[in-house]
Amino acid sequence: MKRLLFIILIGVQPVLAQQELERANTYFERAFYSDAIPLYEQVLSTNRSQQVLQNLADAYYRTYDMHSAARWYNTLISRSGKNVDASYYFKLNQSLKAIGKYQEAERVLQEYYQRLGDSVSINKIGQDNLYLASIQSIGDRFAIQNLPLNTPASEFAAIQIDSNLIYTAARKKNTSLKKVYRWNNQNYLDIYIHPMDKIGQNDSFSNSLSGKVNTKMHEGTYAITKDRKTIYFTRNNFIKGRKRTDNKKISNLKIYKAEWIDGEWSNITELPFNSDDYSTEHPALSHDETKLYFSSDRPGGYGSFDLYSVDIISDGSYGVPKNLGSSINTDKKEQFPFLDTHNNLYFASNGHPGFGLLDIFISKYESGNHQNPDNLGLPVNSGYDDFAISFHSPSEGYFSSNRPSGKGSDDVYSFEETKPLIFQPKEMEKSQNAIKTTDIVEMESTLVKNGDRIMIKAEQIHFDYNLWYLRNEAKDRLGVVLDILQKYPNSIIEVGTHTDSRGNLEYNRELSQKRANSVKDFLVSKGIGPDRIIAKGYGESRPLVKCETDDECSEEDHELNRRCEFVVIEGM
Repeated sequence: MKRLLFIILIGVQPVLAQQELERANTYFERAFYSDAIPLYEQVLSTNRSQQVLQNLADAYYRTYDMHSAARWYNTLISRSGKNVDASYYFKLNQSLKAIGKYQEAERVLQEYYQRLGDSVSINKIGQDNLYLASIQSIGDRFAIQNLPLNTPASEFAAIQIDSNLIYTAARKKNTSLKKVYRWNNQNYLDIYIHPMDKIGQNDSFSNSLSGKVNTKMHEGTYAITKDRKTIYFTRNNFIKGRKRTDNKKISNLKIYKAEWIDGEWSNITELPFNSDDYSTEHPALSHDETKLYFSSDRPGGYGSFDLYSVDIISDGSYGVPKNLGSSINTDKKEQFPFLDTHNNLYFASNGHPGFGLLDIFISKYESGNHQNPDNLGLPVNSGYDDFAISFHSPSEGYFSSNRPSGKGSDDVYSFEETKPLIFQPKEMEKSQNAIKTTDIVEMESTLVKNGDRIMIKAEQIHFDYNLWYLRNEAKDRLGVVLDILQKYPNSIIEVGTHTDSRGNLEYNRELSQKRANSVKDFLVSKGIGPDRIIAKGYGESRPLVKCETDDECSEEDHELNRRCEFVVIEGM
C-alpha cells in the first residue's frame, strides 16, 4: 500500500507542477505580477526553462524587486545568452544600475555588443559614460525632501494648484472597495487633494478629488487649465460604469476631460485620439494651453512609450497627434511630460543616458523647437524610477521616486534647485576633455594615479617560461583594460611589459616586446583600434626591486619585476 501511495504521489507531482505553471502564465499574461511570482518560484524546482526564467525575472522587474530581477536575468543570460532577446540584456543592465552595480551593468551591454561586433553601440556606451560623469561632476543640484503625506503605498505626480497639492495615490479611505490592483496588490489609484497649509502633516488631511473623476479603476496624472474649469486626466479604459479591455484582457489607459460645474468635476468625456488597443496617458498643457502633450505606446512610434503633442482647437476639437521626434523619443520609454512657463519640456525616460531605470530630463524650448534633452542630475535622479516632475516657481517643485530610501513604493519629494545645469552637450561633441581627468580617475575604480601617470589596475598578466603567448586567465584579466578602452573611445594606452634581471639583456628585451605585442594583438582582436595601443617591451631596464645580483633578490622580488603595466597616454 505504501509503495502504491508513493507511486501515485510521484505521478501527481508533474501534473501539479504543470497546473502551477499554467496558473503562473495566466497571471503573468494578465499583468498580475505579484500573484505570478510565488507560483514561478515553486515551478523553478522542476522547470528552469527560458520562458519561466524570463517571466519570473520580468515579474520581479515590474514590481521593482531589483535584486531578485538582477539575479534571475543573470541566470537567464548565463543559461540561454545567445537565444535571449536584446531587451533582457538592457533590463539586466537597468536592474544592476538600480542596486548600485554600475561597472557590472556596463559590462553586460559591452559584452553583448562586442559579441555582435557592434562598435557603434560600444562607442555610444563610452560617450554616455563621459556625459554622465560630467553631470555627476556638478554634484548635488537639488535639495530634496520626502513629504510627510507619503505612506508605504504609492503617492506620485504632485502639482501645486493654488492653495492645494493635487497628487495621485493608491486609494486611501474608501474601505468599501476591496478590489486591489494585482500588478502589485495595492489599491487602485485615485487623485487626491491636500491643503498646502497642511503640507507638513500626514495624509489624513488628503481628500479624494471632488466630483466624478475618481472611480473603482485607476485615475492618475492630470493637467488643469489656468481658469480651473477643465481638467485632463488619465484613467483606465472605463466610462459609464463599463471597463473595456484589449485582446489580452488588459484595460489600457486613456485621457479624459472633465469640467468644473457647480462646485465639482463632472461632464466627463473621452478624448478622440484614444484607442482600446493601446495606452494614451499623462496629459500636460503648454503654457498658452494651445497644445496637449502626452505619452503613448501607439503604433508608429520609436518604441515602447513616446511623447506626442496635439493641437487644442479653439472650438474644442483636437488636431492630429504628432510624435515629438527622435531627439526626444528613443526605442525605450518616454513618459510623464511637464512644461514650465517657458515651455521647457521635462519628462522621464530610460532611453537617454541615465543613472538607472527612469530618469528625469529637460528639453529646453528655443527658437520654436525643443532641443536635445539633458539629464537633470543628482539627487533628483537615482538608480530607481524618478519621474513626474512639476514646478510651482522657477526653482522649486515636486517629483516622484520609488528609491528604496523612501517610505515605500512611489513617494512624492519636494525639491529646490541650488546649482545650475552648466554642462553643455555640444562641448562633449568637441572634446572628451569636458570632464577633468581627476574626476574620471575618482569615478573609475580600475584607474589609479601613480605619480604623474594614470594606470589601469589589472591582475598580473603571467606568461609561461620563455614564452609570450597569452594564457587563458591572462585573457580574462585583460577584461578591465578592455572595459576602459571601450568606455573611453579616445583613450590611448601603453602596454609595458617587464622581465626580471635573470638572463641576457637583449634576450629579455626581445621577450618582453613579444609579450607586449601579444597583449596588443589580443585587444585589437576585441575591436580596439591598433593605433590606440602602444606595445613596449622594457626587458629588465625598469625594475621595481633593484637586484645587484640575481641571488640577492628573493623569488617574490623577481616576480614583482616580471610585470605588465597599462598606462593611459591620452584621452582622460
